[in-house]
Amino acid sequence: MMRNYTKKRWYDSEPWTDEVLNVLQTLSIRSHYEIAREVIKVIDVIKTNNRERDEIPLSLGLDRVLGLYKEENKRRWYDNSMPLSRVFKTASCLPDEDFQNVMQGISLSLRNEKNG
Repeated sequence: MMRNYTKKRWYDSEPWTDEVLNVLQTLSIRSHYEIAREVIKVIDVIKTNNRERDEIPLSLGLDRVLGLYKEENKRRWYDNSMPLSRVFKTASCLPDEDFQNVMQGISLSLRNEKNG
């Protein structure tokens, strides 16, 4: 399900995030909490590993800072889900490649759950 993509927001550089958000929007708040708990564990491991590597830049970038600002305004549906909001806030500090890997992992897990 690959689409032509125009980057609109800091998290839209790959289709994984859009796919994940579309599926998450259909799930219960209980599922949001369960998924968030596991995803944040993965993000924490990535952050720990990145701290041990000196070459990883710590800058968020303007797009991500603006995304975090908008998160505080709770204008997007997932900003109103505390667990999902926390996932995106926590993941926003990851390097883009790590962020996309996390989104890809969530997407594949959700697909496997749906098909399994």
